[in-house]
Amino acid sequence: MVRLRRRLSPARPNWKSEADRLGYHYYQNADGSFAWREDVRYEFDDSALGLLRKVAETLHQLCLEVVDEAVLRPNGLDEFYIPRKVQNVVRDSWLRHDPFLIGRFDLAWCKGQPKLIEYNADTPATLPESTRMHTVWHEQLEESHTHAPLQAQSLVDYLMSLRQANRISDTIHIVPYPDNIEDITHALYYQQWAKQAGLHAIHCELKDLEVTHQGKLLHKGQVVRSMIRMYPWELMFRDSGARHLRDCECTFLNPPWTALLSNKALLPALWKRYPGHPNLLAAGYSPEDVTRAHAGPYVEKPIHARGGENVRVFKNGQIICAEVGTYHSYPKIYQEFADHRIDGVTASVGAWIIGERFSGLTMRESHDPIVRHTSPIVPHLIREKNRFSKIFAW
Repeated sequence: MVRLRRRLSPARPNWKSEADRLGYHYYQNADGSFAWREDVRYEFDDSALGLLRKVAETLHQLCLEVVDEAVLRPNGLDEFYIPRKVQNVVRDSWLRHDPFLIGRFDLAWCKGQPKLIEYNADTPATLPESTRMHTVWHEQLEESHTHAPLQAQSLVDYLMSLRQANRISDTIHIVPYPDNIEDITHALYYQQWAKQAGLHAIHCELKDLEVTHQGKLLHKGQVVRSMIRMYPWELMFRDSGARHLRDCECTFLNPPWTALLSNKALLPALWKRYPGHPNLLAAGYSPEDVTRAHAGPYVEKPIHARGGENVRVFKNGQIICAEVGTYHSYPKIYQEFADHRIDGVTASVGAWIIGERFSGLTMRESHDPIVRHTSPIVPHLIREKNRFSKIFAW
């Protein structure tokens, strides 16, 4: 039997100072709650881990097929609300095979079957918690069981392989979202990993980027050839500088075509192409699109939103749970509601992809049906007989 359970766990008395030492400073939310908690943990068996690996890699391939179809079909990008002025940027990026770097599937665990909630495949967050914070927790816990954090070494190795294949330049600029402590931290982590990969990694603020008369991106007099950025595509596409994207000759990680993956319009597109797939939830552009396939509750989501903002859960036509936010003006999609409570708590299973390979897990939980940006990340263990390294064999 494939199992996932929630258990009580002893919290380290010094975990806050450990978090600060690791550069993870935003572990407490504005309301005083914590974005990391370790007085509980989730426990997988190794068959559950193997299942998640298979499902994540399969879903990634299904998503790539949807992207290919949308790019090649006339008006296909209109369904993802990609502005007309940048649609060729997306097409060119896909047809060039610009490399995918990193993404995280958020999955519902429904009676042993993972179901796709959404794909964070543009600027995925939770890097410090999913790597060093989790690794140090596990080391200090001194458990005989292993764990499956996001594999930072896999990211380093992948960046190294991209450079060896001349897919990225020797110098890479790391650009966080402006004035955001979480993204500044992500940028510092990316910078360290890029340096481990032998790259010259430069921390670059968005405001310090300029555009030459030839349309090239410039940072302090240096042309930017490769970039890891945390400024999302849906904002960049609507920025006045978007007119330079097609000719700037910069390789972006993640590339422009990933604007289709972090877009909630992906969910109806997947369901339309693969109706009834065991790892998908019914989705469409109206509640009726969902209720024709699923008679229970459903969820309304803006196509662009983060951290659960502007998500509403409906049951019998009534709102039973809702989150405020700043994304209410975007078009909406509707998705079958998945009751993914584990031992009474809503739990989201984050399955990481680096390149095209599964690369670790992140667990997040909520007291109600909506998992938010402020919802705590919770550590996990893998109870297994075989060595976990086999799961990550390249």
